[in-house]
Amino acid sequence: MSVVAIYGFRGVFAGRDEYDYKHPEVGAEHRCMLFLAQADEFPVEDVARGECTKYGFPEPEFSGYGPLKVEALNTDQYRGFAGFYEEALKDGSALVYYP
Repeated sequence: MSVVAIYGFRGVFAGRDEYDYKHPEVGAEHRCMLFLAQADEFPVEDVARGECTKYGFPEPEFSGYGPLKVEALNTDQYRGFAGFYEEALKDGSALVYYP
């Protein structure tokens, strides 16, 4: 069974993204959350860094890490993250960036 972990980071969008998504403007700095499917609950920062690069953030400054507790997705506070959780399980990762 896969675990979905969340890596918080800040980064500058470089524009060399490998994934098709509505990305930010090149050169813009953003706070982000990477949802990463992984085998267990231990941080794998090198894998997370590689995924950030694929999203166009080649030099992420990680600020937090935590495995997502599935039951939290049933609460009002975290219900909005359910789609990102599902995407990470299906595709391996998902990214949320904040303006």
